[in-house]
Amino acid sequence: MKQKFTRRSVLRGALMGTSITVGIPVLDAFLGRSGVAFADGTPIPIRFATYFWGLGLTPGRWVPKTLGADYDTMPELASLESLKSKVSVFSGFRVLLDGRPNYQHWTGQGAVMTGNAPTINRKFDGTSFDTLIADRIGTGVRFRSIEFTPFGKASLSYSTRGNSNFNPAETTPLSLYQRIFGDGFQDPNSPTWTPDPAIILRKSALSAVSEQRRALMREVGSEDRQRLDQYFSSVRETEEQLAVLLERPAPAQACVVPKPVTEENIAKKSTTVLANNKLMSRLIAMALACNQTRVVNGVFTGATSEMYLPGDSKIYHLHTHDEAVDEKLGYQPNSARLAEASIQGFADFLHELELVREGDGTLLDRMIVLGYSDTGYAKIHSTDNIPLFLAGGAGGRHRGGMHVTSSGDPVTRVALTAANLAGAPLGSWGRGSMETANVVGEVIA
Repeated sequence: MKQKFTRRSVLRGALMGTSITVGIPVLDAFLGRSGVAFADGTPIPIRFATYFWGLGLTPGRWVPKTLGADYDTMPELASLESLKSKVSVFSGFRVLLDGRPNYQHWTGQGAVMTGNAPTINRKFDGTSFDTLIADRIGTGVRFRSIEFTPFGKASLSYSTRGNSNFNPAETTPLSLYQRIFGDGFQDPNSPTWTPDPAIILRKSALSAVSEQRRALMREVGSEDRQRLDQYFSSVRETEEQLAVLLERPAPAQACVVPKPVTEENIAKKSTTVLANNKLMSRLIAMALACNQTRVVNGVFTGATSEMYLPGDSKIYHLHTHDEAVDEKLGYQPNSARLAEASIQGFADFLHELELVREGDGTLLDRMIVLGYSDTGYAKIHSTDNIPLFLAGGAGGRHRGGMHVTSSGDPVTRVALTAANLAGAPLGSWGRGSMETANVVGEVIA
């Protein structure tokens, strides 16, 4: 007899004499509408990160005037100067809309992360490419990826398996610390290790209800099958985390468990955002060094950044629209100062990775980080000349210190290059006129 499911249904099973229940997400069917090496000899892995800030950068103040190696450092890139040999700058890349509207403060990041301009505001049309990279390099660790923001909003995340189901971000240094180094953390360098018996019972929860899962998938429509597939993918990721906790972790020489942190003040003032960002970046660096994750997504501020300067009453987003262009300077001075603070946040993130010694180099040498924004010029919401950066050595694969310009190539070329450098080649990336199989060869060693 065909099994019927309702919005109150749960999937039930048994494991080692223990009753197992797995909840079901809200479905359209229920609503009546369709809808180098570690100590054990294994190679040190390549890690991947994205780092976003809102409102782009200031025209004329960030694009180097010289091309190729050893580019000249422009004013808004000054905080990256000491890492210039490991940071490549990409200018002139843009989002091709293919007849779609430019959803202000959404289209840019959607195109960078998914390979095409979104058709609906506040939703992505497909999977963000960081999740595809995580599927390749993020297994065998506790967390497939970790998302964080120093801006106090869990919704500030652009990592997704599709639609509007974004991985929530950790919003404070304390919550990030607890996520990484709280319950479930195993020090890879500890001389003692004992598996938790409770984890054995939790590990195969999905397997215990697999028959009901298949029945449910047969019963619902295509939209719900997609939703369930995303849901059960997250359950499988949880199972993988539990499996990791049942194995003794490999030693990690660079891992130094940080001291507990206290709750920090969360405010939109630039100095506070920068302070929290630096502390959270330090925790992320140790999460990577301690092999808790291999993929990270950071959001410094949202696309309509509410960050403000000390002593000022107007937020960044309003400045970009309301502030007059200074006739002598040729740009909006307060907006430029806030753009500098945003790049400072990116630089601080990279510096924390650079401070961790790992093997014969640094953690940053074993990473590739994509830094990006949503617009080329916030005052007019331009999707041309979106700021893009690749940082880190990628284990010797990235030829850093390059400035590469284009005459309007899609931003997908840079994202595709990042995936290749991370060890997760996508073949081609993007849709429509954004689709490309052409990596940026100038930065590949």
